[in-house]
Parts: sequence; structure tokens; C-alpha cells
Amino acid sequence: MNRKNIFKVSIFTITSLLLVSFALSGCTPIEPDMVRHLNIQVKMLNKKTAKLSQNNKYLEQELHGVQLNLAKHGVQISGLNSKVSDIYGKYEKESHNLGILQKKFEEYRLIVNRKLVKLPKPAETQPVLPKKVIAKKIEKAPVVKKENLTELDFKKAMSVYNKKNYTKAIKALNKFINKYPQSAYTADAFFYQARANFNLKKYPVSILEFHKFSQVYPKNHNVPMAIYLQGVGFFKVSDPSDAAILFRQVISNYSGTKAAELSAKALKGLSK
Repeated sequence: MNRKNIFKVSIFTITSLLLVSFALSGCTPIEPDMVRHLNIQVKMLNKKTAKLSQNNKYLEQELHGVQLNLAKHGVQISGLNSKVSDIYGKYEKESHNLGILQKKFEEYRLIVNRKLVKLPKPAETQPVLPKKVIAKKIEKAPVVKKENLTELDFKKAMSVYNKKNYTKAIKALNKFINKYPQSAYTADAFFYQARANFNLKKYPVSILEFHKFSQVYPKNHNVPMAIYLQGVGFFKVSDPSDAAILFRQVISNYSGTKAAELSAKALKGLSK
């Protein structure tokens, strides 16, 4: 109820009382007690009117405060909606990029599971030199001297790897492999090249390299660890079931090795 309504009610009430008093005065004389009673009622009505007016003023202040809060919250909600829209746009973009990466990785999986199985065996890749040529090489460069040089170059490449400079280590090991494709250290160079990519979190690349290493050098002592790390790579970027297959392969074929122990722990973790 606003001030105008309160004022109208008060006027109407007072007027009604006056009309009643005039009507009564025209009919019969008003008793003093009745006049006193009417005065008391008028005072009470005035007090109620003042109280209602005060309450109305308080309510108007409260309403004004509520309107200010609504306006303030409206600005905040508008800002939040803008931020939500921005976040949603970024999410859509990231989802699109993730879809592209997943598609590329599926291509890697197809290569691992289908194409690399057709890699030639080590015996087929090693060229057999004629005996005369070998004899001529032995005369010009003694085997001991060549092996010492090969070992020295391999240790140089591995020193870069051991310093955890994996990007440079990949280049150094690849250079060694190209320079000594048939040395006693070439297989290890292949393994640590793949492991360097693994340490750089280039899991799809390392998966391919570990698979190739295991196929070309099946009797190398690093094969169990290569298969285990290949499984870890699949766990990082693919379905854990792919990783579980490789972990079980290590446990079954290379029991007692460090790789088998790690594979058993990994399988236990997958089952939780």
C-alpha cells in the first residue's frame, strides 16, 4: 500500500466518523462518553496510519535495494554467460583437434598391427660380403681397431642420451646407425633411439620404433623392455586393452626379467 492509498483511507475513515456524528447530533444529542470514544478511535486510526506510512517507506527502501541487487546480478550473469560461451568455443576447438590426433594415431596402430609384421628378418637384411672382400678389409683395417672406433662412437652417442638431452641423442644415435649398420652396437642404438622418443612422450613414434626393433633384433637383451615400453605407449594414447596384450606377452615369453616384473605391476594397475 502506497502513501496515497493510506491518505485516502484515513480521510475516508475520518469523514465517515464525522458524518455519523452529525447524523447522531441531528437525531439525538451526543453523549460525552460517545464523543470521547470517537476521539479515542480517531487517535488510534491516526497512529495506525502513521505506522503504515512508516512501513511503506521502509518497504520502498527495501524494494529499491532489491532492484539495485537485481541490476548488479544481471550484469554479473551476463558476464558469466559470455565467459561460458568463450569456454565452450575453446572446448569445441580442442575436441576437433583431439579428433584429428586420434584419427592419426589409429593409422599408427594399423601400421603396428598389420604392416610392420611384414618386416624382413634380420638374416635377410644383413648383406653377405664375398670372402675375398672380407679378407681384403681385414688386411687394410684390423677388426680390433675398427671395433674400438665403433665402440667409441657408440659411447659418445650414449653419453648424450645419459645426459637426458634426448633430442640431440636421437640425432647422434641415428647418425651412428647410418654409419655402422652392421656393428655389434647397432641394435642397442636402435633401442635407445626409440627410448629417447618415448622419454620425449612421442608415444606413437616410439611404439613403431620399438616394434621394428623387436622384429629386426628378436634375440637382443633389450627386447623384453622394448615390448613393455611399447605397451606403456599404447596405454598412454590408446585403449588399455592393447597395452594389456603386450604386458601379458612379456610375462609369458620373458619371465624373470625386469620387464616382466614391470609388466606384472602394470597389469595389476589396469585391473583396479
